[in-house]
Amino acid sequence: MPKKDRTLAILDVGHGNCAVLSDSRGVVVIDSGPGNALLEYLREKKIRTVDVLLLSHADKDHIGGVAGLLSAKTVRISRVCLNCDSSKGSKIWDDLVYELDQADNRKELVFTPTLVHDESGTYDQGEVRVQVLAPSKYLAGKGAGGTDRAGRTITTNSLSAVIRLVQHGKSIAVFPGDLDEIALDDMISHRVDAKAPILVFPHHGGKSGSGSLERFVEKLCKAVQPLAVVFSIARGRAKHPLPEVLALLRKYAKVCRIACTQLSEHCATSTPSADPKHLLDVFARGRETRQCCAGTLVVDLNRAESLFPADPDHQAFIAAHAATALCRGG
Repeated sequence: MPKKDRTLAILDVGHGNCAVLSDSRGVVVIDSGPGNALLEYLREKKIRTVDVLLLSHADKDHIGGVAGLLSAKTVRISRVCLNCDSSKGSKIWDDLVYELDQADNRKELVFTPTLVHDESGTYDQGEVRVQVLAPSKYLAGKGAGGTDRAGRTITTNSLSAVIRLVQHGKSIAVFPGDLDEIALDDMISHRVDAKAPILVFPHHGGKSGSGSLERFVEKLCKAVQPLAVVFSIARGRAKHPLPEVLALLRKYAKVCRIACTQLSEHCATSTPSADPKHLLDVFARGRETRQCCAGTLVVDLNRAESLFPADPDHQAFIAAHAATALCRGG
């Protein structure tokens, strides 16, 4: 198991996305997931300060946990960065932006409503470089509701921030939020290096928008060239991940490992009758109800090629409890 002070945790938050980078000088959180899962993980790890919180875009499953963090007395947030999105009319988005502005006015944190392509190391908290690969300043400047050069309508997902983590010149993982084909095409046109051994797949393995799913997966695989793909899903949402997404990954990527945080209904009609033995001893939303598959995944930053739980242990669980596993043979 990796050392506590230098890890990257891809949390099982159910249907949502959240990752916590604990580096030598501080903590960076990428998306908050829904509910209180992030807060529970931080409390378990005795993390009292989030130095940087990066929110990829305005969807609830990426920002829903921020309200709990802001009101919690046990955790302090120093800086929050996100992109403006005037098209998002949800109350949770309006409340979040308002509360962040108020907290900034009270000098409780620094709120930056800009998160665009930038490799300056602005968000680094130690040895890991935090890169923002997208959106470009062009897409952010156009904004949701506008159109790109091809006449396509820019959406919330087009403005989704894409975050890559790099350590000592070697990429670790890429978090694309819920980027769509517009954002992906724009990133490719800017010749952004998005290669990473670990990809947290956008849209939880669902459809990426109105365009061709096969074209999207092909372009994404070519850009990232992942060796492992993680799907952050909740059991009970039967369509995630889509079987055709798994088939396309096998077609266009040399993926040696596929891991879902929770056990998809595509893969097993029932949950295990006993507690799984392969899960890490860290918070995972589906643990108590035995809904985890890989659960929370952790990269040991002292051995960046490692991803826990170990693949053989995870595969043994799948062989025993997931008779129709989509990832088998991947």
